Amino acid sequence: MKSKKLSEKILRSIKSKGFNNIILDPVLETKYILQRSGENFKRFLFSFYDLNGKELCLRPDLTISSVIRFIQNKKNKREKVFYSGEAFRKTYQKKDSIIKNQIGYEILGSENKQKDDKEIIDTSLKILKSSGFKKSVLKIGNVELFNLLINKLDIPRRWRNRLKRHYWNENYFNELLKRLETNLDIDSVFVETDKLRYQKNEERKSK
Repeated sequence: MKSKKLSEKILRSIKSKGFNNIILDPVLETKYILQRSGENFKRFLFSFYDLNGKELCLRPDLTISSVIRFIQNKKNKREKVFYSGEAFRKTYQKKDSIIKNQIGYEILGSENKQKDDKEIIDTSLKILKSSGFKKSVLKIGNVELFNLLINKLDIPRRWRNRLKRHYWNENYFNELLKRLETNLDIDSVFVETDKLRYQKNEERKSK
């Protein structure tokens, strides 16, 4: 009961800041999840096929559902939204599935990211201060900074794109970093072929 009252208090606080409540579909296409999190995440999904053979799943996260909704609606204008509900994931540490209650709020289609990011942070701080928690932490992440870092790395473009694409899948991302560190992805046959081509080009230049 205490948790329910706290959730209601948080939702009222978000609504008072001008965010509009949206209802999200509990089912979405599996491909949207795999594009973000990779094939390794598939084992955590409650997935099935419809009559047309399309693979669907119960939403494992409401944030993804809200972004998909915004893209599919094609409004292309700024929108302040909030949502709440259940997210479903399998777990192999317990017998039953994980059913997580999630609350989220976003400003989509922003034309001034700095201003809107500040509004999101200010709203979050207000909620934390009024929540009654004895201790709380506000974590701020910026994917754009991560992409800037990756773009500066002296590695092939395909590897930069791969790191960006699988950033959200922690286990696979760490695996990619290990492969980069040990050069396990390098095919010695291709390396030798490229070396011979380079030598021939240099010989032609010297003639």
